[in-house]
Amino acid sequence: MKEKSVVLIEFTGRETDSGRVFDTTSEKTAKEHGLYRENGVFRPVPVIVGNRDVLEGIDEALKEMREGETKKITLAPEKAFGLRRKELVVVIPLQEFRKRQIQPVPGLIVDLNGGYGRVQTVSGGRVRIDLNNDLAGKTVEYELKVLREMKEAQEKAQALAEKFFPLKDKAEAVLEKDVLKVRLPKELAKQVAPLVEPLTKTVKETIPGIKKVEIEEKKNPKSAGTKEGKSAEKEQAESKKRFSGN
Repeated sequence: MKEKSVVLIEFTGRETDSGRVFDTTSEKTAKEHGLYRENGVFRPVPVIVGNRDVLEGIDEALKEMREGETKKITLAPEKAFGLRRKELVVVIPLQEFRKRQIQPVPGLIVDLNGGYGRVQTVSGGRVRIDLNNDLAGKTVEYELKVLREMKEAQEKAQALAEKFFPLKDKAEAVLEKDVLKVRLPKELAKQVAPLVEPLTKTVKETIPGIKKVEIEEKKNPKSAGTKEGKSAEKEQAESKKRFSGN
């Protein structure tokens, strides 16, 4: 695949040593390995080749693949989730947790100023937290398949809309001359202002002729007030964590 190609891929990621599946686009695989969650989005994902949308090792593999091809790759930590960093293991006074009415216990995931970490120990009035990704320092394997390459402007627009807003209730992309209109569930449409600028930049780089991106509310009444609509923001945040190493 060439740089900036927009492709739709399927994948399943495993730890090489243990064989544990930690991520997948397949709902069936997710259920088989205890990864399924009600608000999760399990379907093929759009990727811009060479755009660092995915792990470095996956990006490199995609450049060597063709439409319809399946490949199994093994990634060293440097091309996957990185090496473990000692400076990301921090010690916080237990008192700070008590101020927030949090009872830290080993294994608990906590938010430290926007960075998530896992409590390792609680002892002597101190809490040790590991901010490294759980997969840092580990060799991983991926089964990849390039389902297809998007070539038409409308296809690319729809793929980019779903890339930026990976929701169960799919975003809708509508091209009107040099304007791309992205329609989202009502509950989310009013909250995505920070994403309009990066989306516009990506769209302009990927689809020649597009000068502007606008966000609109979906007119489908089924999306308003539904459980899926209310959880849209949560779904997006969870999906963004994929491949990021955070």
